Amino acid sequence: MFKKATLPRLWYIIICILFIMIISQFIHMKMQTIYAEEQDSHLPAVIDLRDENEHEFYTALDGEWFFFEKKLIPPAEAYHYILRDFLETELLPSSFKEQTGDNDTFGTYVTRVIIPDEYVGRTLAVYIPFQYSAYKLYADQIEIASNGTVGMNSVEHRSEMAPKMGIFVPDSNEVLFTLQVSSFGQLRGGFENSIYIGDPVIVSQKFNFNIIWMLFVIGCIFIIGTFMLLFAWFRKNEKTFLIFGLFCISFAIRAIFAEPFYYTLVLYQINYSWGTRLQYLFSEASVLLLILLITEWYEKLFVKKFSKRLLRFIVGGIGSLLAITLFTEPIIFQRVYQFVLILSLFVAIPVVLEARNGIKGLEKKDIPNIIGLILVSLSLLNDYMFVQGWIFTTTLSLLTVGVYVVLQIFIMSKSFADKVQETEQLNHSLRTLNVTLDEQVSARTKELKLANEKLAHQAAIDSLTGLYNRHRFNTYIRQAFQEALDHQAALSIIMLDLDEFKKYNDYYGHIQGDQLLKAVIEITSQQLPFNSLYARYGGEEFIVVLPYMKLDEALATAERMRQAVEDAQLSHMNRSCGITTISLGVATLDQHTRYRNEVELVGEADRQLYRSKREGRNKAYAAVDTK
Repeated sequence: MFKKATLPRLWYIIICILFIMIISQFIHMKMQTIYAEEQDSHLPAVIDLRDENEHEFYTALDGEWFFFEKKLIPPAEAYHYILRDFLETELLPSSFKEQTGDNDTFGTYVTRVIIPDEYVGRTLAVYIPFQYSAYKLYADQIEIASNGTVGMNSVEHRSEMAPKMGIFVPDSNEVLFTLQVSSFGQLRGGFENSIYIGDPVIVSQKFNFNIIWMLFVIGCIFIIGTFMLLFAWFRKNEKTFLIFGLFCISFAIRAIFAEPFYYTLVLYQINYSWGTRLQYLFSEASVLLLILLITEWYEKLFVKKFSKRLLRFIVGGIGSLLAITLFTEPIIFQRVYQFVLILSLFVAIPVVLEARNGIKGLEKKDIPNIIGLILVSLSLLNDYMFVQGWIFTTTLSLLTVGVYVVLQIFIMSKSFADKVQETEQLNHSLRTLNVTLDEQVSARTKELKLANEKLAHQAAIDSLTGLYNRHRFNTYIRQAFQEALDHQAALSIIMLDLDEFKKYNDYYGHIQGDQLLKAVIEITSQQLPFNSLYARYGGEEFIVVLPYMKLDEALATAERMRQAVEDAQLSHMNRSCGITTISLGVATLDQHTRYRNEVELVGEADRQLYRSKREGRNKAYAAVDTK
């Protein structure tokens, strides 16, 4: 089996997805053309539904509607207009932009719908998904559904993008539908989503199914996001899980306020303006978190680090967009958002090219994450183009994010199962070993005694530097601390760290980095008294215990160590100064500085070390007084 997947394979996947989207768009446009041609042979503005299935009567009222531009025709007059004048027709669903060239307008649509004879005198229902425009829908003379306030100007008009249902009882098999529509201050306008008519039970089932399915997916994403946050909180250093959890929660909240705007069904106190603002705020936050998530994967997959300058630019841009969204009107921040998205495509080009040139090769376990991130990114782009009316597909981001979350659960479950299996195998091996050892104890007592003595020595020594290791240090510092308390003597700690050692490894490699550690240890060891204990605390961090040494002497020792490393002029070309330096922190237990235990003493030395780092590195600082 292959352990790595090369970049071309991922590019093939992306190209295939884009190809499928283009083909679907072409098919949609072709079907619209065929449908328009078929309508030429029918009576104008008549939608014949008599051939629909009686037992599962549910269909869209797509087709020709008479259009009265810039007129709000009452239902009582609509039929007389149809008989008196030759009127132009338009195909619905459609936008004002396509029909009139302007989104800010109003008008009335009228059509005649012939229903099956079986439904005359029976209750019928209509379902209208969200619309960006305000509207009133009449069946014959009865208003059956409305959304917002229909007006002839921006002052009278008020949008309310909520899905609606209505019911009516037809008196005959021909029903006159009158639809008054207005749109002002929106990027889109008209009647762009289909009206559905059918048996009330079926319409209600489909309406409720869409709500339940969406809320279920949103709830799952929100729960997983909360789990990821708690997991990151307890694990402390799981930055990727923290970002992923925040992304899930942000996206779940965004889905409530995005199409099809189900928040309008339960959060009545939130008006259109704030609903749209919250949709864009959480959309922008989701995009920002997705970018941060991609940068976390970037360092694992590519040779180079993700450009901090580019990341700051992206964060600053989205932060500015969040502020604009929060404090301006929808028509303003929607246009700014559209401009920023187009600009971001140009920013994404160098990032993609850099990733393409710098990839190391993917491990097999990384492939699902990369594919998931690509699908989520493409689906967000698809949703934006769909909302703008540039393509005629459907919203995909909720589905792809749900799939990606499920994928993450699978990956985590597999990892957890592997760890449990590994632990069980280890326990089994230990039990087997114990049985074997019980049988050999009597014969190997002397050998074990010698081996234990050797292991005890090895266990106290760091294999790379030859210094004492962390375990030996922990044992020694407890004894030294108690001895200093018993004798009321001074006890000093020096903690030191190589400045920007990670940059050294990145530039020279880890083997050369190990050699640098040895060289620094040899130089600094020469500055220590014979009774000191020098230990490797972890990574490039070291610690020195100085029994019976006061603070001023310890600080002077630390300064000699620092100066000796600086004088050695050890090359470090990945730093601005060009040489290797160390930073040190000093803490002393004496009659002026009392600590309850050795942990507080070491902690103070560590704080002084980080103080040296903050003050510019290549420095030694000491804690003067901690009373």
